[in-house]
Amino acid sequence: MVSPLSNRTGTPVKWGQSPKTQKAEKRTAKNAMTDGFIARIKAYAKEDAKQGIYMSPEFNQMRIAHMKQSVSPDRDGPKAEVMSAIQAALKEPHPMLQAVEKLLEKLSGGGSANLKISSIHQAAEIYAPNGENIASYNSLGGGWTDIQTKEEHKFYSETAFVYLQAFREARAEMKAAAEVPAAESASEASFDTRV
Repeated sequence: MVSPLSNRTGTPVKWGQSPKTQKAEKRTAKNAMTDGFIARIKAYAKEDAKQGIYMSPEFNQMRIAHMKQSVSPDRDGPKAEVMSAIQAALKEPHPMLQAVEKLLEKLSGGGSANLKISSIHQAAEIYAPNGENIASYNSLGGGWTDIQTKEEHKFYSETAFVYLQAFREARAEMKAAAEVPAAESASEASFDTRV
């Protein structure tokens, strides 16, 4: 939907659905949690436990990269197209807003956008094909904000749980390994057979 801040409302704006978009709709936290990825989480947890760091920056970077690749919706393309439409609307007089709606109908990703445009303030919301708000823009409030989807939230929860379990196991192994030499030296002292 496109509207200036003077409460003019337009029609909902949808953009086309490509095979890539249809595939992206099936991106879920469950599908992202492959055996290989879980093994990588556990390896990071074990290494972090050795270093005494919980969820190192390297682990978080790896987790975010995997989430963006396997779970997150495409935000960059729709953001760029919405910004282009906002800029086009600002260059033209008020009737151009109807043309902006036409421009946004060509956006990729299969989602929709709501825009509010005036010469003073521009705002936008981008929705995924399933209706979830995935990003918002506010020219007065710092620009773009990515909004976490339900699947991204689930992914973070699942990866945090796997990491926590592996981290605890690694710490327990380290503690047990530290106690074994102390027990061996005590047993060696009790078996001293010197005359």
